[in-house]
Amino acid sequence: MPAARVLVTTSWDDGHQLDEKLAQELDDHGFAATFYIAPRSAEIPSAQRLTRAALDDIATRFEIGSHTLTHPHLTRLPLAAAVREITQGQAELQQMTGHEVISFCYPYGAYRAEHVTAVRAAGFQVARTIRRFCTTPPADPLQMATTTHAARYLGDAWPVLRDSRARGAAWATWRNWDVLARQLFQEARAASGVYHLWGHSWEIEAHGDWARLRGLLRYIAGHDGVTFLTNGELAGLPRGQRGGGGAAGPGAER
Repeated sequence: MPAARVLVTTSWDDGHQLDEKLAQELDDHGFAATFYIAPRSAEIPSAQRLTRAALDDIATRFEIGSHTLTHPHLTRLPLAAAVREITQGQAELQQMTGHEVISFCYPYGAYRAEHVTAVRAAGFQVARTIRRFCTTPPADPLQMATTTHAARYLGDAWPVLRDSRARGAAWATWRNWDVLARQLFQEARAASGVYHLWGHSWEIEAHGDWARLRGLLRYIAGHDGVTFLTNGELAGLPRGQRGGGGAAGPGAER
């Protein structure tokens, strides 16, 4: 029987100074990652954003993606302003890093069809959403779903409960996001699919979850048949090389 194979990608949003600590954790466990940066984020005080030196250092080891210029809800802006956020964020990051920026993440996961069109026109090859519970290859790289979030989301409670035979076990799984993350990793692996972990370094810090994250990274890295890719690398693979079908149960896309 052939060994199980799974493509693993991770992505981390916003550009907080704690991304330096996160990058080191990922490096220590051999993970690839895409860091989505909003260089003038209105959500992060300037003193807490990644410094230029830190951004340069992360860019030598991981992919840098754009998270717009100031991190607005695109759906709350006039289209012309949304387009400026998309293009100017990309341009500023390219100027800062000296690298082409081909990956994008919709702030708050909020977007409409016209924003997908604008992202495509800007030359992005992948755009990540915040949809979760997906273990299949991206059908549309400009609307890439994820598998699991490195935090506990209230919205994840219903899918977990619905697909569990025991409510007590479902409650424990939801309360402990790393338990859910391991379960979904095994479903992706069983299906020779894609596993996409995402989150925020500042959120991990706020919840005291560094040990949980470290344990999850160690767990995944300890399996055979794992290929680590950035978001851009995953989207750039030919369709037939992105993995197999999705798993049943909680691992199906919602």
